[in-house]
Amino acid sequence: MTPVAAVSRRRGAAQGSSVQQTAPVIPFTAAAHEHQEPAFDVSTTLGASGVQLGPFDVPAFGYIRHIVLVATASGGTLGAGVLAADHPFNVIQSINISDVNGAPIVGPIDGFGLLQANIFGAPGEARPDPRLLSTFSNTINGGFQLRLPIEIDRSSGLGALANQNAAASYKVTITTNPSTVVYSTAPTTPATWRFRGFLEAWTLPNSVDVAGRPQAQLPPAHGTTHYISQFNRSVVAGTNTVLLPRVGNLIRYLIFIARDNTAGTPRNDTVFPDPVSLNWDARGLYIQLPQTYCINRMLEQLVNSTNQALTANSRDTGVFAFSYANIDHGFAGDDEPTLWLPTVQSSRLEITGPSVTAGNIQVITGDVAPVEVTPAERFVETSDTGFHPAIGVANPAAQ
Repeated sequence: MTPVAAVSRRRGAAQGSSVQQTAPVIPFTAAAHEHQEPAFDVSTTLGASGVQLGPFDVPAFGYIRHIVLVATASGGTLGAGVLAADHPFNVIQSINISDVNGAPIVGPIDGFGLLQANIFGAPGEARPDPRLLSTFSNTINGGFQLRLPIEIDRSSGLGALANQNAAASYKVTITTNPSTVVYSTAPTTPATWRFRGFLEAWTLPNSVDVAGRPQAQLPPAHGTTHYISQFNRSVVAGTNTVLLPRVGNLIRYLIFIARDNTAGTPRNDTVFPDPVSLNWDARGLYIQLPQTYCINRMLEQLVNSTNQALTANSRDTGVFAFSYANIDHGFAGDDEPTLWLPTVQSSRLEITGPSVTAGNIQVITGDVAPVEVTPAERFVETSDTGFHPAIGVANPAAQ
């Protein structure tokens, strides 16, 4: 991908024109540096009711990439108690990060849903499954780490947002689940959970480096925003059509978590349609795919020699995903916009198919709202012929 301006400079030089050559601009991620600092630290003991924690102000610094949430439990005694199926992530009933105007960027989403968004969106470098990290422990005094993802592409900084006004801060809010949800059988002593948040950011680069070379001071297409949201739909035993209302942006991934209606609403593969079809504005993108195909596709995208995020034996029951992230080098999260699914507000996006068991499907959508700050920052393909359509020309053939 090459900015239009760079293509124009190169074309002028090739044609022997008098276009003045300028020094190449150092890319944003080469000019900026990684930054981390604490954002909040709060504890609560699980009880009969959920507890809202926050909202917490995110420290103002540079360009925000993610908020890392480190959750640890202590003081609990399991005794005859039983941890619920989605423990320890089910300690979070709802979590969200909102922008400076109060609009949600990530969430509200539950803990297990955020786990899946971390796996398929892959903000966590080459090991996107947080259960592979040293912080994960599925005991009554266990713990985990999750990211509230904002940045889309770690190699370019695409999606990182300006965070330089302490008077207008991003905010994080957490609501815990009641102990009756976290434990399917009550323990002797419920745990106390500590939630620590850390800001991951880029520094603000200088306009030039020590050698006087120009540096990019903004991430590419700054203002491009990645949203993560969830909603639930009931399904019956039989044929279902589930309309996906989150449209209007570029769809990066769709994650489905199927649960039945029995006690504790456990995850259940037979609630998800089998075979399943995905329709986009009367176009069949996936037509009557069996669940085995969907599962194998997920394994192909997220498993390789160094990233054991999913294996055939460790896949989460009831979880299915359609990813439009174009994966580079075998790792999720190194994608470019080439395969993202474009939608408008009038788009009809839906899944159809027969379900064996009645229940509900939680749909997690990762979608991108692109912003073109200047025409020169538009991503375009290079052309070996030297031709490129002029920006703003309705009929390129008339040039």
